[in-house]
Amino acid sequence: MKKILLSFGVIALLIFATSCGKKPEEPVKPVEPKQETKSAAQIQIVVVQKSEDPAPAWVNKRWEIGKDEMGKKVIFLAVEGQRNTKEKAEIDAESKKISRLSELIKQVATREFAVAKSGMLNDDTELDAYFEETVAAVSKNVNISGAMNIADYWEYVQEIQGDSSKTYYRYIKRYAMDFDVYQKALKSAWEPVKKTVPPELKDKAQKVLDSLNQSQEAMSE
Repeated sequence: MKKILLSFGVIALLIFATSCGKKPEEPVKPVEPKQETKSAAQIQIVVVQKSEDPAPAWVNKRWEIGKDEMGKKVIFLAVEGQRNTKEKAEIDAESKKISRLSELIKQVATREFAVAKSGMLNDDTELDAYFEETVAAVSKNVNISGAMNIADYWEYVQEIQGDSSKTYYRYIKRYAMDFDVYQKALKSAWEPVKKTVPPELKDKAQKVLDSLNQSQEAMSE
């Protein structure tokens, strides 16, 4: 009996010693979730009301070269205003007429020079600075006041983003400017610049300018 009790005592002592030698296990911690940056909610545009349905094709064209109802070559230009009422949106468009049309004329001249230059000079860059100077002068000197308002279009728009939304009016006015007025401004702008072109580049420059007189009627943006 004593031997049995002694054996149990030894076993108990060994179990106690073993358990004391081990470090207690730490509880498993949950993995911290990574905070992902949510992308901004996409903006949804809903046209609630419009002056014409379907909208005319010209609404999406900032400018284009074509012909008016009389068959005369003109530059069509579009100017847009946005406000909380239709009347204010129209006034906004009208107030932007001069600055916006000047900007669009600059785009017309830049595109025309680019097309003419690529066809005649194989993308030669020697004359770029002279053409850029001419383009800048055209946009400043062209007689914008001669541009006639020939069409209007408006939309009542709801803009939705996530939980928020806003409404406003878009008012777009279309103008037509005589192409001859633009060409005269272009030639007038070129005259002082032409005098500064080096003699060896004058022929190249003249070829480009001659090609501008054959501007493509289908050219638009």
